[in-house]
Amino acid sequence: MARRNGLAVARLLPVLLGVVVAASPASAQDGCEFGEEGNDVLRQVTMTGGEAIFYVTRPHLVCEGGIQIWADSAEAFTSTNLAHLIGSVRYEDPNRTLVADEARYFSQVGRLQAQGGMRIVDRDEGSTIENGALVYLRQTDFRDEETMTVTALDDESRPRATLSDASDAQPSGEERVYVVVGDRIESRGEDFLRSTGSVDLLFDSVVAHADTLEYEESIDRVDLRGNAVVNAPEYDLSGARVELTSPEPGRRDVRALGEAELTGEDFVLTAERIFLFASDDRMERLVALPAAIDTASKGAMGRPAAAPGAALPAPTAMTGQRPVAVAQSFEITADSLEILAPEERLERVFAAGRARSVSTGRDSLTVESLPDVARSDWLEGDTIVVTFVPKVETVVAAASDTVSAGAPSGVDVDRIVAIASARSLYRLPSSDPTAVAGVDPPAVHYVVGDRITIVMHDGDVDRMKVVGSTTGVHLEPIRPGGGGR
Repeated sequence: MARRNGLAVARLLPVLLGVVVAASPASAQDGCEFGEEGNDVLRQVTMTGGEAIFYVTRPHLVCEGGIQIWADSAEAFTSTNLAHLIGSVRYEDPNRTLVADEARYFSQVGRLQAQGGMRIVDRDEGSTIENGALVYLRQTDFRDEETMTVTALDDESRPRATLSDASDAQPSGEERVYVVVGDRIESRGEDFLRSTGSVDLLFDSVVAHADTLEYEESIDRVDLRGNAVVNAPEYDLSGARVELTSPEPGRRDVRALGEAELTGEDFVLTAERIFLFASDDRMERLVALPAAIDTASKGAMGRPAAAPGAALPAPTAMTGQRPVAVAQSFEITADSLEILAPEERLERVFAAGRARSVSTGRDSLTVESLPDVARSDWLEGDTIVVTFVPKVETVVAAASDTVSAGAPSGVDVDRIVAIASARSLYRLPSSDPTAVAGVDPPAVHYVVGDRITIVMHDGDVDRMKVVGSTTGVHLEPIRPGGGGR
């Protein structure tokens, strides 16, 4: 995102009520003086010990830098350098506006507090923070950077930040608007925002939720931690942590880490790590991996790495549950999965490393008497590639009884290819004409080769091609009564 966005509102109020009124009502400290309007009544009370308290109705202060401050009434305490503004508080500078029902400013420590109908507006960017109670700490000689914290006063007034950014414009040229709602919103400097407590994030047509949200403007990153969920129009993604980045306008990269799960229109993907790449907010590509452990800094079982000059272990190792993709009636498992889905239409799945594809369909061929290895159709290899084609529904015109193809609806598996150390088992209806589907066992065909290609049609195996050194066996069920074939 642009260097300047809604976080700039954290810079507001560099002097809001750096206003401990001087003995003369004609001026105030920190370059402020009373404006021509308002300031109807000035009353001074001297307390025991010498503390002076000033009371002003309808205060209007005009300060250096084009700053103006209004309120219904104000109190200023000289001993504590506290200015207390009450009712219809409004602060304006050339870039931003603050309104609140009540505000307190401690000029000696640069601390501002405001609450009640609180709303901050960055007039240049249109960004806002509203609701809750504000504590703003100005940058001072003893404070390196400013901070702002807004906390909920109750369940009905949770802080809400609306951040506008033209640099992250969509293809239409419109600004992208981010809305963050949480129990607490904090900003630090001009670059960092954090929200905690059942956080909701909304942008475009995406809704996200997490226990904690962090945003870093300089590297354009949104980090959702703790029960993170992202709901987009075409997919739902969850994980212990979800990170969103925008490397360039119109592009979004998403990383889900820790028990990640993505549900799309045509498939479900689970893995320890899921990487999603989207263009113009439409999913294009997915990569799924098991958990990674950094063996460059630690040896086995967490021991320190080898001493300088000694041989180092492999830089990265994988551990944990392997990725699993379920598409239609197919389940695919491997060391890594890559899914291509241009314009969010499932096109191809690449499964690498001990890849296995299992068909969970064709229930009529599953019977109790089959061994576990033959309870499903499966294909294994070092690599498996599954290709999908659009499913076209058949449309029958009642008036003319004509049949035509309708619009694409979902996808069908076109072919499955296993490469290197390939082997396959699939079931066929028994050649016995008296066999009862779902009761009597089917025939079983098992084959091993360098490359196996299975061509599908309407969810069933249409034909198979085996390349390289080939071995196999075809088994027919035993006839009732013990006779064999």
